[in-house]
Amino acid sequence: MLSVEKLSKKYSNKTILNEINFRLEDGEISSIYGPNGSGKTTFLKCLANLINYDNGNVKSEKKFIFLSDKPNIFGELTIEENLKIILRQYSQSFNQERFNKSLEQLKIENLAHLQLKFFSRGNMQRNKLLIAMNVDWDFLLIDEPFSNLDKEGIEIFQNIFEDWKKDSRSIIFSSHLIAESKKISDRNYVIKNKKLVEDAV
Repeated sequence: MLSVEKLSKKYSNKTILNEINFRLEDGEISSIYGPNGSGKTTFLKCLANLINYDNGNVKSEKKFIFLSDKPNIFGELTIEENLKIILRQYSQSFNQERFNKSLEQLKIENLAHLQLKFFSRGNMQRNKLLIAMNVDWDFLLIDEPFSNLDKEGIEIFQNIFEDWKKDSRSIIFSSHLIAESKKISDRNYVIKNKKLVEDAV
């Protein structure tokens, strides 16, 4: 379980998040939406300990990874070369069979030998999910997973998220695509007036 108690974050004198409480259970998927600048990415970065927060507590004893809305890549490298560097950052080993399966699931086998700098935005998103498919984790924090994807890509991502849920892995993600997010989420939240509010609709 991941728990957050009274988390607050300011930039200079501007409050972005104010006393947020949140829980993510094992095997649960939660989505967060809100307008640009509302604090979605800031919240995920606080959970990932990538930025300091001013008050509150974030508690979890399990492994997590954070994938931002920016490309997690070295553009001169191929998918495999880039992944191996990321795996080293997590002190994890490369598994060829697992890698090949993820290429197939994401339907990017034909791009395996292409440098990442030549990928379309949609295929860059698929590469981002490939990273999550090849790194061991209990909690996935991912920013805007559905952006730049076509209908087929969104459905592939949704199916992979559902498979992870069946394995009791937990996901929290931000998105502007509310309908697509609600289709797979157990809980949906919106950041409103600096607070995280559950959307029961």
